[in-house]
Amino acid sequence: MLKTFTLHTISHQQQTAENGLITWEMLDEQSKLRQVKGITSLSQQGFIKNVQSVHRREMPLVEILSQRGEGDTFSIDFSLFNQTFDYQPRDVFPPSIPPAGNRLKNGLKMLFQLPFRR
Repeated sequence: MLKTFTLHTISHQQQTAENGLITWEMLDEQSKLRQVKGITSLSQQGFIKNVQSVHRREMPLVEILSQRGEGDTFSIDFSLFNQTFDYQPRDVFPPSIPPAGNRLKNGLKMLFQLPFRR
């Protein structure tokens, strides 16, 4: 599964003297904004020594993001990682469903065959 991203912004918040939280915001190939977070280990001077992904599934992405800068576009193939850890393909953004109010209104229309205003 090959994905292409454009890195939009990088932000880092120091939480303790030894740790922080880094956030990358990027656009995918469908122009959807995606956010990936990592936990950073900091040196005594406050520099980032290493980054670990918050979610295991994002490990290869965090590895590449830690070497990229804002504005960079890159592609990553998740196939080997997914196969190694037995991850099944899934939609990052599930298809949208109509609001519950619309489903109820449509159900009542079918049940009572009454004219409803739109």
